[in-house]
Amino acid sequence: MKNKRGFVKFESLTILFVIILLFAIGLYIILGMANKQKYDTMYKSAKSFVDVSTRSDEAFLMYRSYYLAQAFDDGLLKSFKSPFSSGDCDLYESRVDYDEGSYYVTLKCGDYLMKKLKSTDEKYTVYKVSEWKDAKTNDNDDKRVVYGCDNCKVDGYYEEPVFVFLYNKNNDTSYNYLDEIKAITKVNNKTQYRTMEKAYEK
Repeated sequence: MKNKRGFVKFESLTILFVIILLFAIGLYIILGMANKQKYDTMYKSAKSFVDVSTRSDEAFLMYRSYYLAQAFDDGLLKSFKSPFSSGDCDLYESRVDYDEGSYYVTLKCGDYLMKKLKSTDEKYTVYKVSEWKDAKTNDNDDKRVVYGCDNCKVDGYYEEPVFVFLYNKNNDTSYNYLDEIKAITKVNNKTQYRTMEKAYEK
């Protein structure tokens, strides 16, 4: 009887282990599908941002980059929801670039980044990124040059087109280029870095 009870106990533990394993596998598959759907949503959002930008007469007049913040300000968009959070995608990093007859979209939503995706591409890569820092971590860091100024109604540091846009908006001016602003106020600049790791590729 003792051996039989031991065998029954072993069988029960085995069945319990199999159930837990199957549950874990099912959960992994469900979460994986949910994440894939979010990445696909991000890709579709990037495509729609390109479409909106290329139909606008206001875009690309001064710079070859048109930011999500400008699309909001021009009334082309009222919201641009992130698939990874309840808020909008980043207004000051998400942009469409025009270069040699082609359009490239960069979309940052939360910690996830789609960088310079050609508007005609059907395959895409999504990266998980850290916050921007002033110190370099390693040789593979993503980097950018940003601009700011003291007592000029622009808080923080931004890439050149965004800085000019915010300066004009907050000071009721209409400068076209950074050099025009530099002629009347001291503009600071610095290089920032962040880490990037591939999160998904299609």
